[in-house]
Amino acid sequence: MKKTIATEHVRIGMRIVELDVNWLESPFWRRAFTVKTEEELIKLNRACKQVVIDVEASARHSLTHFRSTPVEPAKARKKTDNTEKKTSEKAQQAENDALKNRKGLIAAPELLNRKELQVIESNIAVCVGEVKDLFTRVSDGNRVSFKKLTEAVHRLMDDALNDAASLLLLSRLKEKEQSLAEKSANVCILTIAFAQYLELDQHTIYLLGMAALLHDIGMLKVPNYLLSYKGKLNRAQRQAIEYHVIEGMSFVGLHNELSTLPQLKEIIGNHHERYDGSGYPRGIKGENIPYLAQILGITSTYEAMTRERFYSDASNPTQALSRIYSWRAKLFDSRLVTRFIKALGVYPPGCMVELMNGRMAVVTMINPENRTRPVVRVLKSGGQLSANGNIELDLMAPEYAHISITRTLDENNLQDLEKLASSA
Repeated sequence: MKKTIATEHVRIGMRIVELDVNWLESPFWRRAFTVKTEEELIKLNRACKQVVIDVEASARHSLTHFRSTPVEPAKARKKTDNTEKKTSEKAQQAENDALKNRKGLIAAPELLNRKELQVIESNIAVCVGEVKDLFTRVSDGNRVSFKKLTEAVHRLMDDALNDAASLLLLSRLKEKEQSLAEKSANVCILTIAFAQYLELDQHTIYLLGMAALLHDIGMLKVPNYLLSYKGKLNRAQRQAIEYHVIEGMSFVGLHNELSTLPQLKEIIGNHHERYDGSGYPRGIKGENIPYLAQILGITSTYEAMTRERFYSDASNPTQALSRIYSWRAKLFDSRLVTRFIKALGVYPPGCMVELMNGRMAVVTMINPENRTRPVVRVLKSGGQLSANGNIELDLMAPEYAHISITRTLDENNLQDLEKLASSA
């Protein structure tokens, strides 16, 4: 159960799932986190007036003195301190001017401001909501419609066209525990961004977006105990899980609304096939695997690797890319793997890195001219976002030529990836 409370009532152990400020204005790296220290309580009270907590995910002791009082909606609050307002506007203008001078970024010519970033974030939330509604109706045996889902995909396509890096970054700021709908939305975002990098036509990108949202809908037919089974699966259990692909194809075939996308069934039915023939359900190999299914196979694998699962910790984005690179010509087509890594960069948006001065930072944008020197947002000690000063650095800019990335968190061997990216 989620509940909105005033920040003065927040206690250590509470699970925060939403703040009343934009992520870029927040002193916290994650949108969702558990309060662990008094320092975090102080930061919360300084940054926000109210927060949304997950009561069930909060520690029981944190709710002992829980009180919920009516709070003024965030949008209704007004600053009365004119000096503070002018200072904020001046700082915002300075930041915008600096960002507009960047060159070579994967972003639209016109910089997206915070309001537009909120629109992207809202579009992601709407997409997740529509997928959740669809999955619920399917599970309950109710009639479904794909009109709103189609609209959600088109909105994400527009967002990716305007600012793919911000879309990817915001999609990575996610909670550890995710529903099937949230996972599907993340795969959709990643697939759309990659498809646009490949310069596919808009209809094909839309087709891939829909396939990504529906690629695991067959999982709704898999027994719940298998979805969280931590032991080694026997042959029958493994086959039961793999059968979700067939269920997904059947679902598509049963709905006339999807008949305008004849390739949809083919993409969903083959996204678990692998280049060396080790995939399923048919075990086909090489060029016999449909091209669009190969794209979805790579993006869904990367998304799964960078997400915490009940049987495996999440890999750092760079670790995941390293492993996918090692699987080229084995599990995936070498050319697609190369282009996927070049699309995301050695350090994808959302990747945590350490700079040569010892500071931690999060990658916010990619520099296509040199994928080893992205744009980063510097973090405070403890992995929190800095809230003032020149907090975002374009490592391609001459004034930051002396700063480089020394390692990623949970670093893996990056030599092959860096060599590949520098050849772009």
